Amino acid sequence: MPPILTVSQLSKTYASGFCALKNINLEIAKGEIFALLGPNGAGKTTLISIVCGIVNATTGEVTVAGHDIRRDYRAARSLIGLVPQELTTDAFETVWNAVTFSRGLFGKAPNQAHIEQVLRALSLWDKKDNKIMTLSGGMKRRLLIAKALSHEPQILFLDEPTAGVDVELRRDMWQLVRSLQATGVTIILTTHYIDEAEEMADRIGVIRKGEIILVEDKT
Repeated sequence: MPPILTVSQLSKTYASGFCALKNINLEIAKGEIFALLGPNGAGKTTLISIVCGIVNATTGEVTVAGHDIRRDYRAARSLIGLVPQELTTDAFETVWNAVTFSRGLFGKAPNQAHIEQVLRALSLWDKKDNKIMTLSGGMKRRLLIAKALSHEPQILFLDEPTAGVDVELRRDMWQLVRSLQATGVTIILTTHYIDEAEEMADRIGVIRKGEIILVEDKT
């Protein structure tokens, strides 16, 4: 099977001259969990931002299920869900409306059954009418995942999904990731916790100073 995500000779140099990524080559298979491990500032978020079309690469190519992220942006981006590190949401909106709105952003027809299924899977169903400002930090993180899953993406990016959360929520998150994988979703997570990478991933890539220095199976 061809990879669902291909990154070829990708580099990013900012206007300041800082080189955030150097000649990244990576292939991700459909349905795998891939962990990108590295310290803060290694280039993890920059790489995700380029794949998701938030940042433009200086050189190189990215294809998502055969769609070029630049030439065929809408098709490529519609296949991707992104859960960012920062908990940024509209505090006065309800959980249900926030997730429904996210789906609409991708031009998908309303699908209440899918939204309900996502909220139930994330233990948010009983909070569906609550304003986001009333949720705990852990619930807000689950909401970000619900928003990312609202348009039924094939690839889910989790940027430092358990940074600053307690052990119990980390375990819940790991369980959730496995259940998503079981439905065929490809998951790419960034982390600087080596135990998390080993626990979760089928393969682990190590990034340092903008270069991927190792990619190997967990076995």
